[in-house]
Amino acid sequence: MPMLTIKAQIHADPETERILRDAMFCATKVYNGLMWHLRLQQEKTGRVNVRRSNLNRILAALPRAKGYYSMSVQLTRDEVRQAWRSFFALRRNGRTAHNAPGFRPKSMLSPLKYVQSGFKVEGDRLTLSLGTGREDGVRSVTFRISHRPDVEYERVREVCITYDKLTGRLEARLVVEVRPCENHGKERVAVDLGETVLLAAVFADGTALLYSGRLIKAIRRYWQKVRSHVRPPSRERPRKSRRFCQIAHREHRQVEHLLHIVTSHFIRECVKRGVVEIAVGDLAGIRDRIDYGAQMNQRLHAWPYRKIIDMIRYKAALVGIVVRNNVDEHRAQHSTAQHIPHLPCVR
Repeated sequence: MPMLTIKAQIHADPETERILRDAMFCATKVYNGLMWHLRLQQEKTGRVNVRRSNLNRILAALPRAKGYYSMSVQLTRDEVRQAWRSFFALRRNGRTAHNAPGFRPKSMLSPLKYVQSGFKVEGDRLTLSLGTGREDGVRSVTFRISHRPDVEYERVREVCITYDKLTGRLEARLVVEVRPCENHGKERVAVDLGETVLLAAVFADGTALLYSGRLIKAIRRYWQKVRSHVRPPSRERPRKSRRFCQIAHREHRQVEHLLHIVTSHFIRECVKRGVVEIAVGDLAGIRDRIDYGAQMNQRLHAWPYRKIIDMIRYKAALVGIVVRNNVDEHRAQHSTAQHIPHLPCVR
């Protein structure tokens, strides 16, 4: 059964919102506390022990670890572990220029993650457990959430409480199971992704569909020119300015909107033509294989081919179409660390 991530807004009273923000602040303190002990261990011994037993021993001494749900604390621990394991993998591959994992800003509110336990969804009410060790004695909070009414799901698998960095409003991400439609088609379609021609599809009867990517390129160029007049982050000033974040946010929203239009239209055409399988061309390692200079490389790295494949996959799953491509197989074969896959937000 396919899973989607639904973006929901949180409607809570000031006291409930204060408790949620305090729990998210505790998650930041726990993350930084684990990082501090591991970096101290690296300075003293030259080695870092990221085994869960060692991290659990450190957690037992962190007072903020009792400020939110115990399973969420373990997910924070796994984030720290994953960061170090990724650093070790880069160092084994000869990429010594990368620095060791760093700390999160003290003012940052880390996400509260719940996987299969610690939460309850009843209609538009979401209840989250905060554990039994908080100093204020609060063990759970309940608040109202709202999302698109046309999204029907079987059950909620994961919940993540985060916030919009521009507006500061709290938001919820619900990973839900949806029941796909039955597909009785027999046709197949081949898809190739590009920059100027964003998506080229060829059906079994020889019919071809071409989706232009020129508008996305124009949006990228426009915001790149706007960004050139804003001071970028540097080693001396690593913090991004508010204007810099606004530019990135608007560019991301505009590009993502166009990608949703293209992929939704393509899936509708597949349903009309009775397609049961989509084959996507292999783009694994394309950014590592070619070098066209600084300007072309910048365009290549801004090319959202991974986002397009993710959108096609989850939208096709809803209508019973299978998507096959070698990108995920290549990543699975060369992955050296476990990770939680990023799920797209439903539109």
